[in-house]
Amino acid sequence: MYKSKKLSRLLAVAVACMSVSCSEPVISQSYRIIFPDLPESWLEILGEASWHTEWVGKDGFLKSAESPPGGKVYVGVRQEWASPVSAWPYWPDKGIRQGVMKPAGAIFPLDVSGSSIRLTWNGGVDAVFFMELATLNSEKRLPHNFNWPRFRELFSGAALPEEILSDPWLADWKTIAAKTAVSGFDSRRISGQKRTSVNLEAPASGPWIGASPFMHTGDWQKDESITLKVSEGVDSYFCPEGVLRCSPGAWVWIKYS
Repeated sequence: MYKSKKLSRLLAVAVACMSVSCSEPVISQSYRIIFPDLPESWLEILGEASWHTEWVGKDGFLKSAESPPGGKVYVGVRQEWASPVSAWPYWPDKGIRQGVMKPAGAIFPLDVSGSSIRLTWNGGVDAVFFMELATLNSEKRLPHNFNWPRFRELFSGAALPEEILSDPWLADWKTIAAKTAVSGFDSRRISGQKRTSVNLEAPASGPWIGASPFMHTGDWQKDESITLKVSEGVDSYFCPEGVLRCSPGAWVWIKYS
């Protein structure tokens, strides 16, 4: 997540000259955020979520808001700018903090519908990639110059690896953004990041879900031998009893509080 004043200043610089490329201007004092439906497996295991929402305000700085399950969020967005909106689901009653699960998102003004901004799970990838590009602040590769409609088309065709089409979060968007900032965007860079196999016995019975809304549900049973493909960081898996956190060198089982 991106909350620091330094990042806000970088983002303000990155989008200072942005303009909305629409046939008609988008005019609204504020927009209601429409959150996507949670995956059925998330609802089954975790219940309804609270949301941490981030957007670029009318002053060009990053804003945020918290909303409980079923709550409403309204945001004021500067009309001249293309900018990202991100929303992270979290479950404070289970100790699952914001930033653990992958976000939903949108790009303003592409996802404006009347006086609302409609977030999607695929849009979460767009918003995170936008912010990664903005953070790098490359004058030749500012995110407002990026062809977002064409980027989205990549996920509806056969140009990308099947695993990425199935789950875009298997790609390393930070590294892709860094390479894009240096030499421009190349869809061939969108591939699955290196992952390590971790063998263990399931600490509880499923169903199991991951941090990505695109991940298929696992039906592992308690003490069943399983093999997980984990990234270089820490990956989280959730079942009705608790969360399993895994890294290439270790794993830990934590029951919900």
